[in-house]
Amino acid sequence: MVITPSQIAVFLLVLARIAGLFLSAPIISARSVPAFIKIGLAVWLAVTLWFVIPLPYGIPEGNVLFVMSLLLEVFIGYIIGFVCNLIIQSVQAAGDIADVQMGLSVANILSPTTGLMTSIIGSLTFYIALVVFLVANGHHMVFSAIHQSFTALPILGLLKTSNVNFIYQMIELINFFWLTALRLAAPSLILIFLSDFSFGIVSRVAPQVNVFMLGFQVKPALGLLGLLLTIPLFTKQISELIGTMGGEIAKAFMLLR
Repeated sequence: MVITPSQIAVFLLVLARIAGLFLSAPIISARSVPAFIKIGLAVWLAVTLWFVIPLPYGIPEGNVLFVMSLLLEVFIGYIIGFVCNLIIQSVQAAGDIADVQMGLSVANILSPTTGLMTSIIGSLTFYIALVVFLVANGHHMVFSAIHQSFTALPILGLLKTSNVNFIYQMIELINFFWLTALRLAAPSLILIFLSDFSFGIVSRVAPQVNVFMLGFQVKPALGLLGLLLTIPLFTKQISELIGTMGGEIAKAFMLLR
């Protein structure tokens, strides 16, 4: 079989979209995953999809146009991974919110997955979300989304990056996952609020009691109790978010066409 320059150009465009996915998708974008594994998996996926996706009508002529097409394909893949990664980030944000109220936000640790400083409870909820994501076959949804994207938005398809509706959709999607983080953190927040209210009454009745130091001992325990009450809800919540993820990705493709 003779491989023509046009076929090589199509392969590079497919690889660019998959590379964009690997920049933002959960698990495969983690810094703890070796670079050679990411490159090998991206090339393997590109070769697998090379001859099964709809072919473009023409290849851009000129280096500048072709590079711009590569960047647009990277952008499409990045959007897919970004929407998928919001599920994990919303659960981690719930842990970060609880950490602030528990007084543990100052005890940050270096996360080997993201390479950033994260809170203790935030890291715990992050890894819980990863486990549930894998158990619920969320990674299958990610690879299915990148496969279906070549049909919904073919290579070199018309991409309206200035579409206002697409920007509004991204804002609404971020707002939705932020509200999800608040719902997951609600049990811990309610328990800590009730403890603060009780300490306020105690400080009025018995001013000699050091409620400030007492709160440092009680709030972490109450926050962990609220987290234990929330963990059984994670599976159902993340499963619902995975279903929402597929619909939001499809909606984004419709707005970008």
